[in-house]
Amino acid sequence: MGKMGKKSVPCRLAALAALAAGPLWAAPSRAQAPEAVVAPPVADSSASAAPLATAGTGLSPATPAGTAATPAAPAPAAPAIAPSRSLFSSEPFSAFASLSNFTLKVYGDTGFAVRDNANQPWQTNTSNADVYSAGAATTFFAPRLDLFGSAYVDRLNFLTEIMFEGSRNSIDIDLERLQISYLFGDFLRATAGRSHLAWGYYNDTYHHGNIFELTTSRPYSVNFEDSFGILMTHLVGVGLDGTFKLGSTLARYDVEVGNPRPADITSVALEYAEGPSPTLNLRLRWMPIDGLILGINGMRDVIPTLASPTPATVPARPQTEELVCGAHVVYTEHHALVDLEGFLMRHNPVDASPTNLSGVFAELGYTLGAFTPYLRPEYIRFPHGTDPIFQFVATDPEGAIVGESSIYAGVTNFIDVRVGVKWMAMPQLALKLEGDRVTRDSQYQDIATAKAAFGF
Repeated sequence: MGKMGKKSVPCRLAALAALAAGPLWAAPSRAQAPEAVVAPPVADSSASAAPLATAGTGLSPATPAGTAATPAAPAPAAPAIAPSRSLFSSEPFSAFASLSNFTLKVYGDTGFAVRDNANQPWQTNTSNADVYSAGAATTFFAPRLDLFGSAYVDRLNFLTEIMFEGSRNSIDIDLERLQISYLFGDFLRATAGRSHLAWGYYNDTYHHGNIFELTTSRPYSVNFEDSFGILMTHLVGVGLDGTFKLGSTLARYDVEVGNPRPADITSVALEYAEGPSPTLNLRLRWMPIDGLILGINGMRDVIPTLASPTPATVPARPQTEELVCGAHVVYTEHHALVDLEGFLMRHNPVDASPTNLSGVFAELGYTLGAFTPYLRPEYIRFPHGTDPIFQFVATDPEGAIVGESSIYAGVTNFIDVRVGVKWMAMPQLALKLEGDRVTRDSQYQDIATAKAAFGF
């Protein structure tokens, strides 16, 4: 959700354009994963924008792992267009009005949370950034409205996500995803724009519609940039991906190149790179049986120098190379969800000692009819107070931008354990009840959340 571009004129224009064009797009009959609507009618393809929607994986972008299964609606047939009518004519909307493959979907959530912070008196970013003001114990929330638009023309796909998002009791506008892709075949698809990094399983399987997630919020490891996430979640650049046979099994690759993290790590580099070295990301997967995914990742990034607002007293944060490797094991058959992901990260700041941090989380769920009880423990290990990127305090250059210290400042062991149940009351509505304990070394907070997540 990076802060870069919020409240900007381009984002507002994009949002207004999406709303203005809404009546031209066919309304969906049920909640559906955003990626399911962009697949062109190509048989047995990986044309879906969902990175895992390939033959033999046992996964469907219309029913993400952990949700109640609902038969996916068939892809609409390609509309007949008269040869004399140009699709991209000088009339901005007339050519699109007759197409049935334009869709606009709306996602959001609302709920109530209770926090006991007697053992840890710091503000926690829970499932909604800025849910609690200092000292607050209870709160109702309705912080997000997600507009998801998509279309396809033959093998060309387009999608966009525009988020109206609460921050300190005001609304910010963010262009979360804007990507276009072309399918050459199962073996190759090319994508360009702003997308979710092909990292692990969670990051580009679940996007901004919480109805599809099991829990009330993302793991801290893959949380969004402006919510103290550790791994890069958004990428502005280009990527290639594809699926191919490996004997009697399937394999998949993703290769991405894009803008590096900006100097402000809570933002996303939308239109220009602040550093000289692009981000490089590679993901390889093997799918030996339906529903089972074994994957590895490797990424290199260079985070630019961040100048200090008080150079006489606080030094600038140095340019830092970031190297990350990761692995994931996922199983999604027979009503079960098992998602185990881990990473190792090394920071190499210029003229300073390197630091290492690591993390792992497991999401476990089992669907019984419309109900899915779940458990998600997460652990992140920090070098105590010495990581130059994520353990900043309010007086550091990054802390001056954010306006507060990092939730990881001065912490060695960060633990988050969630247990709850998700009830798909109907395909358009998920009700969730969750208990959460967030622990920083010896301090902890207990949080209970009731949420209604919806999509139409």
